[in-house]
Amino acid sequence: MSELNNAQNYTSLAEENAALRNENSMLKEELAYINQRLEWLNKQIFGRKSEQTSVIMEDGTQLSMFAESAERSAPSSEETITVPEHKRKKKRTHEDWMESLTVKIEPHEEKHPVCDKCGSEMEYIGSEKAYDELVYVPAEYF
Repeated sequence: MSELNNAQNYTSLAEENAALRNENSMLKEELAYINQRLEWLNKQIFGRKSEQTSVIMEDGTQLSMFAESAERSAPSSEETITVPEHKRKKKRTHEDWMESLTVKIEPHEEKHPVCDKCGSEMEYIGSEKAYDELVYVPAEYF
């Protein structure tokens, strides 16, 4: 009878072992899939945001998107390009802008030049430019 129990024990252990191996392989596949998804998500979140990508092979060469030869696409470092020199126009300053505008002087005169507080007569003390004001006048249709 003990031999029968040992045989049953052995078959049950073999079945349990097979079931555990099957479950182990399924979990490994699931883990590989989840790791792949995690890699993709990390690349989406923390990877390059531009569409510029560089595909580099194991030997260090970079793949080209075009079917052109490498000599044509990569200019040689020995060639030099001479650019003709030129002069820039002087930038306009604030004073230059203001000189081209028309100036309209509007004097403000009091009808009764008497001080409200002390009653003395007011005197003309001069004119001074306090600030520049640019007034926008919309276009008129004639």
